[in-house]
Amino acid sequence: MYQKVAVIIRESTKETRELILKSAMDIFLKTGYQEASMRKIAARAGITAGAIYKHFSGKEEMFGELFHACGKKLMSITKSMIGVDFSALSDAELVQVLYSKIYMQTLHLLQDDMQLLHMLLKNDSGTYLARFRSIYIERCTAFAANYYDELYRRGISSKKLSKKTIYMLSSSEFSMICEMIADDACQNGITEEMKAAFTEAMTVLLRGLEAELDIHYQTRGDKI
Repeated sequence: MYQKVAVIIRESTKETRELILKSAMDIFLKTGYQEASMRKIAARAGITAGAIYKHFSGKEEMFGELFHACGKKLMSITKSMIGVDFSALSDAELVQVLYSKIYMQTLHLLQDDMQLLHMLLKNDSGTYLARFRSIYIERCTAFAANYYDELYRRGISSKKLSKKTIYMLSSSEFSMICEMIADDACQNGITEEMKAAFTEAMTVLLRGLEAELDIHYQTRGDKI
């Protein structure tokens, strides 16, 4: 009798919900989303299959919650871009931002979740990713627009990029990151080969930006 009561209490706690979610993640990574079942997840969590339905309607809801957790981490990265005061930077510091490889910092912060992100992106129909894509690109676009405007205002660049152009560049970067993580070669994390290819692609993009913006900071006798 007491054992049954203990099981009922355990199966209805917040800790159990977290345990189920962790177990779902383990099973998703081990078997793949398509092969994962409520029975396997329940066995992993050490509870009855029926108990899962007290917390989740099915594995689709678990998938969505895991994606949301990863998305929040991605949003926390872009949140630091909001309201950056580029006018407070020296010319040298301002130019250095262009070469700081912010995209590599993003990959580094997501490194521990790469396997999970790979699984999520491979199985997402686009619904979950779309929730974060617009926010990510909006913040990156605002950050970049303020930055390029400051370069132009100081005369470090001779041209201004349109908001639409900056938006398309931000969209391209986001798509490249997602495509790299979702690639089959990166199932167990981003490979060195893929990282090198991505870095090379971003370098090509950077050189194009340099030419388009007509950056001439170094011609004034300063060093980056």
